[in-house]
Amino acid sequence: MKRAFLVAIDEEEISIAVTPAGKGPTGTGTAYKVQVGDGPVRTVDAARPDPDTLSLLLDGRSWEAGLVSTDDGFEVELLGIRHIAVVIDPQRKALRMATAAAADVVATAMPGRVVRILVAKGDEVDKGVPVIVIEAMKMENELTAPRAGTVSRVRVAVGDQVEGKTVLVELA
Repeated sequence: MKRAFLVAIDEEEISIAVTPAGKGPTGTGTAYKVQVGDGPVRTVDAARPDPDTLSLLLDGRSWEAGLVSTDDGFEVELLGIRHIAVVIDPQRKALRMATAAAADVVATAMPGRVVRILVAKGDEVDKGVPVIVIEAMKMENELTAPRAGTVSRVRVAVGDQVEGKTVLVELA
């Protein structure tokens, strides 16, 4: 089962998709198909020889990283350099970012693609009811009405690519 993560490494956000791919080629670890951002899908063999060490085999090269779990993610030491990796729940982030400045609109700060529109002009909606679904960071996110009201305008169509801070639906 493919899992998508949003990881902030030293405060730079990166999307990472991981799919288990069975036993690793050495038979000592687990293989994963990993895609970082829009890069190629690569196979990584990973093993934990002890709780604080992660051993990786990637493209025939062996890597060893110190790995300490924190409340938000991990402290990672690789090639003698310490990094902080914070795992961000992309759905929770997208929902947080969907809060519009004005209570009369549904907008998103995250770029994405419109996959479903759940309302039409003239529809009555209650606060918290999903009105549109955006795909962002390879996750589908339902954006909800910030208040009860009547849909006065839907500004996008299914398939539209939207930038951050785009107003998607207006309420009267």
